[in-house]
Amino acid sequence: MNIHNNHVINDPLAVIYNEGYWRLSKVSPLFNIQSNAIKFKQYASKIRQGIITAIPAKPGVKFTVVIEAQPYLKYNEDDPEAFMINVSSQESNKSKIVFTCILLSWGVTMKVPESIHLPFMLEHGEKRIGASVKSTLQSLFDCTIKQFYFSQHQLLRFGFGFVENDTSRSTDPFTLCFSVLADHKNKLSLSFEVGDVNMIWHRAKGDSTASSKTDKLAYQILQNQIFFSMQLDVTPLDLCEINLTKAEVKSDGVVKMKTPELVNCVFTVLNEIISSQNVTNNNAVEL
Repeated sequence: MNIHNNHVINDPLAVIYNEGYWRLSKVSPLFNIQSNAIKFKQYASKIRQGIITAIPAKPGVKFTVVIEAQPYLKYNEDDPEAFMINVSSQESNKSKIVFTCILLSWGVTMKVPESIHLPFMLEHGEKRIGASVKSTLQSLFDCTIKQFYFSQHQLLRFGFGFVENDTSRSTDPFTLCFSVLADHKNKLSLSFEVGDVNMIWHRAKGDSTASSKTDKLAYQILQNQIFFSMQLDVTPLDLCEINLTKAEVKSDGVVKMKTPELVNCVFTVLNEIISSQNVTNNNAVEL
């Protein structure tokens, strides 16, 4: 593993964990997509045209779109090949990347004829450009791209997963953020030490069998500690963020994951979420 300017440069996962925050979306199978250099250039041209149409650029500003295969950005050999889209703007001979997204699979995909399933999209950069890119992708490949929104239980699944995979010092903070108003602008933040939360988590694991029950029990212990130490009842409040030094998750689908272990943790939890949603949907159909 080589490191240059605090960035790992020869690990396939580095394109993810070298960045800060990513917005997560769920992607349905992509129909009639062909993963080769010629087709990627054609797709990039259509994405660029969509951006130009949707976003009036200032005079002298040009957009460039590049699609690159990421053949090693996968969980196992059976996963389809990931790809990355970079959108750059050029002005006065200066170029900068204004939007990046990655479509990938992580060990679980649907087998649908004449399609490739890359169920996850990571994106960061200008939201208007992102909206245009996603619109073009949906049109090109007859797919749907929907941003993730996480429930309190799902946030806890991420948070305790972070604790199990975190490499921070035991005294580093594990912070719960709660919304105190409907507009979610005002937040209450309460911090514990990672080491203490790790002990609580393993205590809960010993007292329960299912992971969902473990999450619930560990969170109840944290709530009780808050109540007894601060005389504050947080049970009516909406949990909206969980923050650690090297990992974060927010209810609107934004994550930070700064190590390979945390990247694997995030996608493992996402696979669990999608699997549970599919079971729920199938049961609804049967009813």
